[in-house]
Amino acid sequence: MSDDRDQGDVIDAVDVIDTIEEQDASKAQGVRNVQGEQEYLSDKPLVSFDYAIKYLLKDKGDYGVVEGFISTLLKTRGYKDVKIISLMESESNKENVKSKRSLADLVVQDEDNNKYIVEIERNVKDSFVHKSLFNTSRLIVDNLAQREDYTKILKVFHISLLYFPIGNGSIYHGKTVTHEIDTNEKLSVNIKNRDTQEVFDATDIMPEYFYISVPMFNDRLEDEMDDWLHVLKYDEVPPNYHSPYMAQIADKLSILKMTKEEREKYSYYQKILHNDRDELKAAEFRGESRGIDIGKAEGIDIGKAEGIDAGKATLVKMMIAQGNSVNNIAKMTGLSEAEIIKLKDI
Repeated sequence: MSDDRDQGDVIDAVDVIDTIEEQDASKAQGVRNVQGEQEYLSDKPLVSFDYAIKYLLKDKGDYGVVEGFISTLLKTRGYKDVKIISLMESESNKENVKSKRSLADLVVQDEDNNKYIVEIERNVKDSFVHKSLFNTSRLIVDNLAQREDYTKILKVFHISLLYFPIGNGSIYHGKTVTHEIDTNEKLSVNIKNRDTQEVFDATDIMPEYFYISVPMFNDRLEDEMDDWLHVLKYDEVPPNYHSPYMAQIADKLSILKMTKEEREKYSYYQKILHNDRDELKAAEFRGESRGIDIGKAEGIDIGKAEGIDAGKATLVKMMIAQGNSVNNIAKMTGLSEAEIIKLKDI
C-alpha cells in the first residue's frame, strides 16, 4: 500500500487488514522504516486486540474471546452475556470491500434468546461519531432489506475503539430515549412479538453506541471491564485480572505463536497505525500553530513563543524516532525541512 496520501487524510486501519490479506510476503517488506531498517513490530507479548478480532472470528473455536469482550461491555449497561450465532455480510460490504469500515459485524444472542447486531470498529480520526451513525444506519437498512417486516429489525450495538482522547473518561455510552416535552415522561410503545407472543417496548430498538477511548484508561484494575481496557491499551494481560477470558487472550494473541508471514502482516498493520497517529498529531499541531499565531498578534509574550518552539521540537523528535523522514515530517506538519533540522537539535 502506498503512503502517498493527501495531508489530513488518515487511512482506516481496517482497510489495511483487508489489503494485507491479499498481499504476498514480498510486498510486506515495505514494513521497514527508513532509519536502521527497523520493523514496526511491537515489543509487547500480545497482538493488539483490534487487529486480532478479525482473525479470531475465522475460527468458531476462538469466538469465546470476542464474546467475552462484547458481553463484558454490554453488562456495564445491564445486558446479559451473549454468544455469536453468525457473522454478517451486509449489502454495503458486498458492494465494495473498501466500504467495509468495521472490524466485525455480528449477530449475537443472549441468555434469554434476544438477538442483536453488534458492530465493532476502530478509529484514529475525529469523524468517529458521523462514521458510527453512517455504519449503523447501513446495517439497519441492510437488515431490513433482508427481512422486510419493520418489527423484525434487530437492535444494533455499535462499539468504536478510539485511539485518541475524548472527554475525561475511557468509556462513553449513548442511546436515543424519547420523552414527553412537558412532563418528561419516557415514551413506551408496547408491541407483542408475533413469534414468541411476548410484549416488548419498541423504543428499545434504537441503536446504542459505545465509544471507548483507549488512551484515557486510568490504569486502575477494579473489574472485568478494566482488564479489557488494559489489554486494549497495553497489548498485554494485566498481572492481577478479574476476567476469566484473560488466560485465553494470553494464549490466542501471543505474538510468539505467529508464523513469519503473520508477523510481516502484523508489522505492516503497525506501520500504518504509526503513520495514522503521526498525521493526527501533525494535524493537531498545525491547528495549534494557527491559533498560536493569532494569539501572538494579540500580545502573547516571548516566553510562550519559546515554549511553543520546545513543543515543536518534541513533536519533531518523536516523529523522527518513529522512523519518519524529514521530508515526510515536513509534509505532515507544514514546517520547512530547514526548520525541522534545526528543531531536532534543540
